[in-house]
Amino acid sequence: MAHRRRLLVIGAGPVGLEAALHALPLGYEVRVLEAGRVGENVVSWGHVPMFSPWEMNCSSQGLGILGRQGVRPFADGRAAPTGREYVARYLLPLRSCPPLLGIVQERTRVVAVSRDATLKQDRPGDRARALRPFRVLAESGVRQEIHEAEVVLDVSGTYGRTRELGNGGIPAPGEKEAATCIDRGVPDLEVPRVAARFAGRTILLVGAGHSAATSAVALAALASRHPRTRILWSFRSTRVPLYPRVPEDPLTRRDALCAGANRLAQGSDPRIEPYPGSFVESIARPRSSARARLEVILKTGGRLRRERVDRIVANVGYTPDASIHSELQVHLCYATCGPIKLAAALLGEDGGDCLSQVQPSADRLSNPEPGFYILGAKSYGRNSTFLIRAGLEQIRTVFAALAGDPRLDLDVARLGHRPKRAGAAAPAVRPPGGDRVPAARG
Repeated sequence: MAHRRRLLVIGAGPVGLEAALHALPLGYEVRVLEAGRVGENVVSWGHVPMFSPWEMNCSSQGLGILGRQGVRPFADGRAAPTGREYVARYLLPLRSCPPLLGIVQERTRVVAVSRDATLKQDRPGDRARALRPFRVLAESGVRQEIHEAEVVLDVSGTYGRTRELGNGGIPAPGEKEAATCIDRGVPDLEVPRVAARFAGRTILLVGAGHSAATSAVALAALASRHPRTRILWSFRSTRVPLYPRVPEDPLTRRDALCAGANRLAQGSDPRIEPYPGSFVESIARPRSSARARLEVILKTGGRLRRERVDRIVANVGYTPDASIHSELQVHLCYATCGPIKLAAALLGEDGGDCLSQVQPSADRLSNPEPGFYILGAKSYGRNSTFLIRAGLEQIRTVFAALAGDPRLDLDVARLGHRPKRAGAAAPAVRPPGGDRVPAARG
C-alpha cells in the first residue's frame, strides 16, 4: 500500500502552524521542526505592540479550532496585541489543540535539506527531481537525524539573523569585540534592569526601519525621565520625512509611530541628535577598562566624527539563512535574497502601503526545486514589508496548488464541500512589529 505523502515544515511561527493546519485535512503526514520554541521569533520582541489588530493576525482555521476547544484569544478583534500576548493567547493554545498535538518538534534545528541520491547540479530544472524524496538533516542537542518528505516548506523567518552595522553592511572594525555593548533588537525599557543599562548614558542608535523608530521613541521617553541620557541616532537616509506616512492610515499605531519618529529624526528633542546620511566606520573598545566607553567613528557627508558612547542599539535589519537549502535548486534575488519570482513582483510594486500588496500566484511562490517552498517572512528576504496576513495567504495559495484545485477552501473542505466561486478571499491576517521587526509590521 502506498504511503501517505509526507510534508515537513521548518519553523513553528504563525505561518508554520497555519501550514500544518492546511496539510492535515489534505491527508499529508505532517511534521513541524522548530529550532527553539513555538513562536520564538515573536517572543523575541514580545514587549512590542503589533501595528495590526487581532482580527488581522488570526486565521479563520485557527480561530475555528480554538473555538471548538472553548478558547477565545481576544474579546475585541480590533484591539492590537503585543507579540507576547499573540503567542500566549493564540499560537501556544493552537499548538496544544488536537490537530497539532504531537506534530511540532521543538528545539530541533534544521541543518540542511537535499534530495535522496541527487546533487544540486543533477537534472537542472527537471520536474523528475521530485521522484526522489527530500532528506532533511536536523539536530536536537547532540543528536542528529534524517527526516524524509515529498514536500518541504521553509518558514523559518529571518528575525534571528541580524545584519552587521558597519558601512556597506559588513562588520565595522571593532564590532565583534564590542558585541557585549551592542543590542540587536528593540530593548524593553519598561524592565528596570534593562532600563538601567541605558538611563543616564550616551547611546548610539543605528538604523531607519520601524524597529529603529520604535527604539528611538522608547529611548526618547527614557531620556525624558532621566535627563542625563543622550541619544545619537545614525541613519543612512537623508529623506525628509524619514518615515513616509500612509494617508488615512488604518493602522493607527503605525501612523503614530511614524509621526513620533519623524519628529525625533528632525531634531525636535534636544536629547536626541540625529545624524542623517551617516555610516558607522569603526568601533573601538579601550583595553584599559571593561567599563570604558566605546569610541565610534561616524562618517557623515565625507567627514569623520568621533563619538564616545556607552551602548549601541543596532536596528539595521535582518537577512535570511540560505545555507540550509544550498544543495537544492533555488533561484534567489541578488538584491533581496528572497525567491526571485516573488522578489520581482514585490520590487515591481510602488513600495507604499504594505496593506495594499497583491497576493502572488502559486507560480511566484514556487522554486525550480519541485515541492520546495520558501514562505512567510523568509520569502521576502531583506524586504521589510512582510505581513503575517501575507504569509497566511501564501499558505492558502500553495495548498490550493498542491491539491491541484485553485478553488480549494479548507474551511469548507472540512465539511466535504468546495466553494462555488473561485478565488475566495483569504483570511485577514498579518504580523507584528516587524522590520520583521518589532512594531513594524503587524
